[in-house]
Amino acid sequence: MAAITEPQLSARIKAALDAKSDDPSVNTVDARQHLADELASAINDFVVGRTTQVTGVQVGSGTAPGIIQNV
Repeated sequence: MAAITEPQLSARIKAALDAKSDDPSVNTVDARQHLADELASAINDFVVGRTTQVTGVQVGSGTAPGIIQNV
């Protein structure tokens, strides 16, 4: 799966922040956990699958493209 874009990450973070912010009946502990879970998911989707230059992955020196994977 391709990584999400920076604007998509921003939109998901905003959505996570807005999800429970206007509901006075929300349990604070539950809301914090929900926010942490949503942010972690968005950041994971932004990072995992992203292609990056990786230094020192070959015999000798140099760089090579690498894809960040969740292993």
